[in-house]
Amino acid sequence: MKRLYFVTVVFFATGILLLFVFYNRYANSYQEEQIDRYISKNIDILNENLSFEKQYALSLSLYASKNKRISEALRTDNQKIALQEINHFLREIRDTAGISNVDIQVHTETLRAFARNWDKSDYKGTALGSFRKGLVRVKKSKKPFVSIELGKRLNIKAISPIVDQNEHFIGSIEVIMDFKNIKKRLRKFNMRVLGLLDEKFIDIAADLRHNVKIGKYYILEKTFPEQLYQRLKRHPEILDGKKFYHEVEDRIIVLVPMKSVGIEDVGIIALSMRADSMASEIAKSSDPVPNDTTYTFEHNRREVHIK
Repeated sequence: MKRLYFVTVVFFATGILLLFVFYNRYANSYQEEQIDRYISKNIDILNENLSFEKQYALSLSLYASKNKRISEALRTDNQKIALQEINHFLREIRDTAGISNVDIQVHTETLRAFARNWDKSDYKGTALGSFRKGLVRVKKSKKPFVSIELGKRLNIKAISPIVDQNEHFIGSIEVIMDFKNIKKRLRKFNMRVLGLLDEKFIDIAADLRHNVKIGKYYILEKTFPEQLYQRLKRHPEILDGKKFYHEVEDRIIVLVPMKSVGIEDVGIIALSMRADSMASEIAKSSDPVPNDTTYTFEHNRREVHIK
């Protein structure tokens, strides 16, 4: 009888232990799934803002490509007229839309620099085709193209072809925008972003050479979220990219690889979101992340890539 009692107790205890183990595994798996969903939702918000900014830049580029005086300036090699039109266009954008973080560059048929609003040096005639993949693509296709592209800076570049009355390619015009507007909109979601360029590309992105550096990355802009910068500085292991996310103090930080046209990973976007709002955000929506989002989430490697 004692033996039967002992076996029963052992069997019961083993059953309880197994249930406890399975419950813990399920609870941990469920918690990971909820965290994945919360982070993926915020990455989607980031990507939607990037897409919006790209489309806005593209619309400005398409509009500017129809400017007859810029076309005439290219045909007659008159840089002065092109600069006048560029600056007039930028004033209109600033006065009507209140947007000041826009630069414009005009390129020749042979993909050389012709006119740019921000540069007072003797840049005219500088060859760009060897490292500006977007320019090559637009010349070949004669179709507009927008992307995050590496040049002397890393930012959003929307390029539209300029054609003559016979539809011959005579040059292109490029609208360049940084991430200032995106950062401003993301603050409404309690998110902060820090764009970082891998140091191996700094010889191309010469304008960033004197920017603040953290680890092997150069910060894309002169002004940036100081608290996010300090968190990354105090926890350099975050930039190793070995974990899908890091919870630091009251923030969750995830790294989103940033691609430039013709190059795989040119840098990263460090995305910071509030950790204390994660539970409430998850409770608001139990729907799975849509399948048609513009990023992919690799569960095995626990990485996110913006396409």
